[in-house]
Amino acid sequence: MVLSISDTVSAQPAYTPAPPAVTQQAPKPQPSDTVTLSLSAQVSQLRIQGQGPSQIAEVLGIPVSTVNSDLGIVATNVAS
Repeated sequence: MVLSISDTVSAQPAYTPAPPAVTQQAPKPQPSDTVTLSLSAQVSQLRIQGQGPSQIAEVLGIPVSTVNSDLGIVATNVAS
């Protein structure tokens, strides 16, 4: 409230705080405990889960020879 020299009261608008600014939330970061397995580790994991070399090759989209190599499987020659 403000008093003027003539003793009349003049009203000033009340102080109105500005509304808080709306901010966009940053995207949530990916969990830092996520691990990407190498191809060889994926082969080993699928083998532990009971899949055979041809199944593993099909799932991963790689040749059976690569799966055999990663698993240490050596093809033997059969005499005919």
